[in-house]
This record gives sequence, C-alpha cells and structure tokens, in this order.
Amino acid sequence: MDKKISFPADLPEGAISALMQKQNNVQPSVIVIGSGISGLAAARNLSEASFKVIVLESRDRIGGRIHTDYSFGCPVDMGASWLHGVSDENPLAPIIRRLGLTLYRTSGDDSILYDHDLESYGLFDAHGNKIPPQLVTEVGDAFKRILEETEKIRDETTNDMSVLQGISIVLERNPELRLQGMAYEVLQWYLCRMEAWFAVDANLISLKCWDQDECLSGGHGLMVQGYEPVIRTIAKDLDIRLSHRVTQVC
Repeated sequence: MDKKISFPADLPEGAISALMQKQNNVQPSVIVIGSGISGLAAARNLSEASFKVIVLESRDRIGGRIHTDYSFGCPVDMGASWLHGVSDENPLAPIIRRLGLTLYRTSGDDSILYDHDLESYGLFDAHGNKIPPQLVTEVGDAFKRILEETEKIRDETTNDMSVLQGISIVLERNPELRLQGMAYEVLQWYLCRMEAWFAVDANLISLKCWDQDECLSGGHGLMVQGYEPVIRTIAKDLDIRLSHRVTQVC
C-alpha cells in the first residue's frame, strides 16, 4: 500500500509542488555500526549507491579484528593476516592487486610457512624442552577423531551447543580418548589453534556450524605488508566517527 502524504490546506500556491520536489531530492541516510571490514564494505557500497553514510566505531581505530602493528618497524598483523582464496572469487583480490600488495603463498610445497600442515612447527614445553614431533602427530590424530565424534553429538540434537561442550560429551563417552600429561598439553595447543582460526574461544564456537564454511579456490597467501592498506582503501573518504559507542538501537 502506498504511503499517503497530507499537507495543510492553507499552503500558498506552488508550495506543495516545492515540498514534493524537496522530499524527492532528500538523500537517504544510513548509520553503520562498527568499522570492521564488513561494516566498512557495507558503508562503501551504500556510499557508492548515493546514500549518506555515517560509521560509528566504539574504538579509537578502524578495522575491528584486522589490526596491523608497526611498532616493531615492520607490519605485524594482530588479527587477520591471510587472504584465504587467492583468486578472483575473493572480493578482496582486486583491491590487493590494485594496491600492488605482496602475498606470500603458504599452501604450496615450496613454502616455509604452513597454514594447516605441521612440518614447520616446533613445540616446546614450559621448561624449554622440545616436544617429540611424533607425539604432536599422534595427538593431532586423536584430536581429529575427537572432532569426528562430535559429529554424532551434532546429529543427535536439534539444539546447538559449543564445540567445547561437544568435546566434553565425547570424552565422557569415550574415556580412551582422554589424554594425560604432555599429550594433554599438546591437545590444548590444538584447541588453541582452532580458537585462533575462528578468533573466538571454543565455548563460543558453534558445534553445528564450525565446519560448514566453503573455501575459495587459489590457496592461501600471507599479507606481507599487512592488512592495513586494504582497510584504509575501503575506508577512504567515509564519514567515520571513532570513540562512538552505540548503547541502544531504537
């Protein structure tokens, strides 16, 4: 149903048409909460679609989880640091290419960095002693089986739970999967790797959804110059209000 607009009956001649024209020329406005990469991308798209956009950010910087530290004299990404899916399927690829940023491929056989494999990892205990690589591999296999067992938990219930809850149930049902001593410590490292991947603690990772992502083609590339140039490019000329915490949305 069309929204009806009413005007006072005593308006002078020509005033209604002037008001209608003014109303039609009003630029629509939008407030975007948060200047992480998703908020900035939304603000950029809205701005290019002729919306008046204001971005409100509670921190004193933009980027959200993406934060490049230069205090060591070189870029160190404290959050996101890879481009997963080095291909044109990835919407960030054209920006990275246009800026001439360097990617270090971490998914090839000639790489000295590994995103998923363990060839380059050297784990040490609290006393500085290196943990035998064979133990790391064995615990990795055990962790993989624990995660496979959580799939049964997921299929048994319609309600979601955290990955940590699912693992706890698996260990209760399968005491042979419980690890002790150094093996238990290594298992915690595997769990920390999982938390690092999702940037959240295991008690907040969805058991139903954690492995439902779709990987883009092209492998993985480490952002050598950091993500800061990408964030700055997306945010260029946007009206961003830092230190503006939103406490209520009416």
